[in-house]
Amino acid sequence: GKTSTSAVIEFNGIRSDPVNLPVAAAAPGIFTIGNGTGQAAALNQDGVTPNDAAHPAAVGSVVSLFITGEGAVDPPVIDGQLATGSALWKPKQTVTATVGGVTATVLYAGAAPGNVAGLMQVNVKIPDGAPVGNSVPVQVSVGGIQSQAGASIAVK
Repeated sequence: GKTSTSAVIEFNGIRSDPVNLPVAAAAPGIFTIGNGTGQAAALNQDGVTPNDAAHPAAVGSVVSLFITGEGAVDPPVIDGQLATGSALWKPKQTVTATVGGVTATVLYAGAAPGNVAGLMQVNVKIPDGAPVGNSVPVQVSVGGIQSQAGASIAVK
């Protein structure tokens, strides 16, 4: 509920001056093969095949994207907690997505089973009208806050 917080670093008993830091409800970022841009670290509908130029996803199929920065989740989780069984959390805020600038249906947004808290899986249905190609822009929004520009998937 805060817009800022204060942080102090201590090393060998010496404390820094407080630093004021902004706090956001979410700051979503799509994991990519590069440095935050280019091919998204995504899986095609079979949940095994990586989405890439050699394995594009068909319009109407589902792609799993992996993001971080989703903000508060329910139920609350502990850093490093594995997402298993009944410990599959979901973000408290609404998750939306676009593929090639076209609104996509988000079928699932929550814990990535078998992975640690802080990694969220977003299953997106590639919408009719989405452009095709090897570098189709993809973005995810959490609570109206949009992920970085420059992430892409391959669509056929």
